[in-house]
Amino acid sequence: MIFDLDADRVRNRPGIKWGRQGPDVLAAWVADMDLELPDVVLDAVKARIDTGGLGYDFYDKPIPVLDVFAKRMGEAFGWQVEGADTVRVHDVIQGLELAITYCTKPGDGIIFQTPAYPPFFSSVEGHGRRVVPDPLICDDDGWHLDLNHLESAANAPDVTAVILCQPHNPCGMVLDADDIAAVVDIAERHDLVVISDEIHCDLVYAPRRHIPVASVSELASERTVTVTAATKSFNMAGLRMAFLHSASSRYGPVVTGIPKRLIGGIGILGQVATVAGWTEALDWLDELVAGLDRNRHLLADLLAERLPEVRYRPPDATYLAWFDCTELGLGDDPSAVFLDKGGVYLNSGLDFGPGGTGHVRLNFATSPAMLDEATARMAKAIGR
Repeated sequence: MIFDLDADRVRNRPGIKWGRQGPDVLAAWVADMDLELPDVVLDAVKARIDTGGLGYDFYDKPIPVLDVFAKRMGEAFGWQVEGADTVRVHDVIQGLELAITYCTKPGDGIIFQTPAYPPFFSSVEGHGRRVVPDPLICDDDGWHLDLNHLESAANAPDVTAVILCQPHNPCGMVLDADDIAAVVDIAERHDLVVISDEIHCDLVYAPRRHIPVASVSELASERTVTVTAATKSFNMAGLRMAFLHSASSRYGPVVTGIPKRLIGGIGILGQVATVAGWTEALDWLDELVAGLDRNRHLLADLLAERLPEVRYRPPDATYLAWFDCTELGLGDDPSAVFLDKGGVYLNSGLDFGPGGTGHVRLNFATSPAMLDEATARMAKAIGR
């Protein structure tokens, strides 16, 4: 069972997740899983290392990772892509920043839904563009786009792009085909490029399913630049491998024309691991999603028992839980209280922009025992 973890090994694992606060603080923040990598991925990486072949790779031969990307997108999501329309990048944020740089202009407004993955703000503002927040709606049926607000935001002067996080981080929202078509329709009317971050595409819970934005219609394909990766799926973000894709007659040549020297050579181990994951670790991926599904509901049960004031809707995708802690009366940043008094490290909702005050994000890609301990510590932090 991949969720049967060695707690001491996890707590002392190198890297930012557990290293930032040390092993005595329970780390439930950054989006790294506590799980071990699939054996087939580790074996593939070790085998490449054992060959000693860590020098320059071929530049003039077919690139296997692009073929595997196309195969996975077709088989899993019915999205037919061509390697010729795809650029290898080091991670999704590099792909996002390249799309912003080459598909928009300084001073342009870029819409994205809030609360939002924190690097969206720095990526947009760091390139001299303007953040145009588009708040999500949450009701008894879950999280939704506010299409009227999106229409209004798109109509503002000098707004040229909308970034979709699909599936959404931190809310776990999954867009259906009608949602996507509505966004594309707005983009067409207002001449926006749709930049779609789909890194959590493999981590969606039934009956919901991931639909690549570019796949819903020819118009969507013409409007969309997609950035995605296998790194979240197989817990290997440190191997640095992602894909930037567009088959658009307008944006495709822009994407494929990005100077390769600006991107930098892509590490061979990330490519080897991606090929192994998407070809040989799909049973592991199924087990992962099933275990995460159980964890998202376990978390609801634990909160109901220990912190019933916390509002939490189990996400439809990702392994990230978004908690509304305002009824606990812990101020704008409850994460500080949970860290200082409970020894559990969560992401502060303040980093996620509008809609983040009084909220925290918790990573539930861990063992059930760790979730039990995390919620117990959170309860202890408020004297329970």
